[in-house]
Amino acid sequence: KLSQRASNLEQFLSLLAQAEEAESAGRLLLAQSTLQRAVSLDSASHKARSELERVTLAYIKQRFNEAMSEGYISLNKDQFALARIAFRKAAGLVAGSAVAVSALNDVNAAETADRLTNLQRNGLSFESQEQWAAAVAAYTESLQIDGNLLFARQGLKRSKSRAMLDQQFLSVIEQPGRLSEQAVADATAVLLRQATAITPRGPILQQQLEQLETILEIANTPIQVILHSDMETEVTVRKVAMLGRFKQRQLELRPGTYIAVGTREGYRDVRRTFSINHDSEPPTVIIACTEQI
Repeated sequence: KLSQRASNLEQFLSLLAQAEEAESAGRLLLAQSTLQRAVSLDSASHKARSELERVTLAYIKQRFNEAMSEGYISLNKDQFALARIAFRKAAGLVAGSAVAVSALNDVNAAETADRLTNLQRNGLSFESQEQWAAAVAAYTESLQIDGNLLFARQGLKRSKSRAMLDQQFLSVIEQPGRLSEQAVADATAVLLRQATAITPRGPILQQQLEQLETILEIANTPIQVILHSDMETEVTVRKVAMLGRFKQRQLELRPGTYIAVGTREGYRDVRRTFSINHDSEPPTVIIACTEQI
């Protein structure tokens, strides 16, 4: 073995010199690989093994510092995913590194703060555009992150009431026939009065108020309807009145859909559904029991 070490001495010393030169130039990976060759050439050399251990640690530290630097550069650019990858790489190089763990916590905190800032901005933007359901969603998500956020609690309170009002108005505008029921019309009139006090009033709300005023006016204007019977049939218009027996009866009804029911002892009941509106002539409604049982 001694003779073999002696025969490799020149090459061994050359490798040590090359490793030193590479280290001086900051090329630690090259220095490490060169020292690994030296150790494989003379595994009994304490100096080679010691230098390899030292350079390996230096290379790990260099990579650790580079990873941390990359992480902070990404973090400063709000590139949270890239920052997290870099800091995790650093944590993998130096197990239990408090610095890397702290940096990862910084990423989480910065990402959360950025998310909350965006949610607050989005919430206010949705409010200004009268997109109340979207505003509710933004503030709700904010409170899921931190239930004590004042901007989110106040924003949710504002948006929830407006979202509910918006949905109620849309329901009536899209289904004006619901106003045929006096109770629905009265409730809508109350909402309309309350909504006129809202300030500032956006264009969407203003348009809804104008539409509702028109729809309510139409719904509250009765239409004359003539019912015909045979003086033998008991007639009831559901949710309106029990009319009894008659030949002809005139009613003033709100626009909508109605059901007239006729009953007569010994005869099959009859049922007539009819709709009235201001866009067409009222139908002729004949309600008489004619089929004997």
